[in-house]
Amino acid sequence: LALALDLVGIGWGLPHPTGDWATDGLSPLGPLAFTWHFLHGEKWWGKYPPFHMLLLAAAQGPYVAWLKLRGEIGAITAVYPYGLAHPLVALGRLALLARLVSAVMGTAAAVFAGLTAAELFGRRAGILAAIVFLSSPVTVFYAHTTNVDIPYLCWAMGALWLAVRVARGDSAIRTFVLLGAAAALAIATKDQAYACFALLPLPLLWRRWQGGRLLDAKPLAALASFVVVYGLASLVAVDPAGYLAHARQLTGPTAMPYFGVPLSPARFVRVTGRAFNATTGTLGLPFAAACVAGLILAAIRRVRGAEVPFVMALSYYVTFIVPILYVVPRYVLPMLAAMAPFAGLGLAALWGDAESPRASARRALVCLVVAAGIARGASMDVRLLTDARYRAESWIAANAASGLVGTDVEPSYLPRLAPTRPVVRIKLEADGLHYPGPDAPDLIVLSSARYAEYFTSSPRPDRALVGALLRGEFCYERAADFRSPTVFGSRLVRDVSPHIILLRRRSGPCETVGTLASEQVIQPRRREPGAPL
Repeated sequence: LALALDLVGIGWGLPHPTGDWATDGLSPLGPLAFTWHFLHGEKWWGKYPPFHMLLLAAAQGPYVAWLKLRGEIGAITAVYPYGLAHPLVALGRLALLARLVSAVMGTAAAVFAGLTAAELFGRRAGILAAIVFLSSPVTVFYAHTTNVDIPYLCWAMGALWLAVRVARGDSAIRTFVLLGAAAALAIATKDQAYACFALLPLPLLWRRWQGGRLLDAKPLAALASFVVVYGLASLVAVDPAGYLAHARQLTGPTAMPYFGVPLSPARFVRVTGRAFNATTGTLGLPFAAACVAGLILAAIRRVRGAEVPFVMALSYYVTFIVPILYVVPRYVLPMLAAMAPFAGLGLAALWGDAESPRASARRALVCLVVAAGIARGASMDVRLLTDARYRAESWIAANAASGLVGTDVEPSYLPRLAPTRPVVRIKLEADGLHYPGPDAPDLIVLSSARYAEYFTSSPRPDRALVGALLRGEFCYERAADFRSPTVFGSRLVRDVSPHIILLRRRSGPCETVGTLASEQVIQPRRREPGAPL
């Protein structure tokens, strides 16, 4: 089921000539370029650690070798078409291979969530916990992308399962070694995984202290495994200079939106509320209620090892969410994953035995909740398949196939355009519409991923400008709008199917006034009081 949800719509936005529709996704050639630089002794650093880059390069390598044998790779260049004979086809297949790795790792993460719950609460809870994890629209979405969120979560969930086994008395040294290795690979895939493990040794050492085995060799074996695997997977042992450059970029002032903002009681309450809302929204209300019930039941029953997933979620919240003061749905995925076993317990308890009072009604309710959860996850697949940008692309190809395009959003929020199509970045400010160069764009593409920010509850001085532009003022008329069909469930991920508005330049003259640092400015007409937006 997890693999099916993660594969439907896997070709979303492919082939893409210049990037990917998923924000922060790895570019099709990124892993190969990184590996080439590394193997040739050149410096590397970047936003993410290197392990997943190397893994994707291994997955893409056979296809690249096949292209080379067919003579479809010439002199490599840094710009499109990158030395590829058929760039669109090759880039699309490279991106698809990387996405398939994410889909497989998303399926594995669901399996690990189920194994963790089964270890703690039994097989039925394990199956239900896996469904809770795999049916979140956020996990479904990121399993379709080249982002590193699902890959690091896969390794983290493997480590969680092993940690639960240790807490429940598994004394095999291989379990400790694998635990250290899985934690190392999670952090070497995405640095923020450190937060999953920052406090996790505490319940494990406490359990060993209870058994009188606190200082034997097995925890040291886990630590040694972590150090060795992380040293190799992160390349800190191979290229410490590159690793330090990555660390400086990660901890610099551009790393997070609230870098340097001090923590205060008000900010703590605010980020806690946002984290709670994001986690509940990502789980879905019925599964969130089952999670609360499962936490209470685990505490009442004093299930040995049940503290481990709870501490992982708490550790992530305390050592990552609170310090960065910033929450988006993908940032709470580790908390969702750690809480999934408790949701499985809550649903399994509601299912009960055949002799339980009102057993049929309770089981029917569980089936209804599970079916609704799966449908909610499948709604993400529907959104991917019906992305509004597909229809916008068809309209542009038929009605505006040439000319200068202006936009105020990143390329990942736009319809796919030909790599040779000129695109300029416009600015919508209180004093007018700014664009670089002497020529106004022939077509302006607006995306709800950006323009919706102008109409939030907080007043913005440029709101009137955007409203005037949407009303057809300046030199532009509203040519077409594209939205996806209404789909069951909340959006959660704004990357998917944004509302696209296309504004076409009128043939009449435009009044352009002034120049700001080589930017031309078109000023809005005065809006009469009470005039509609």
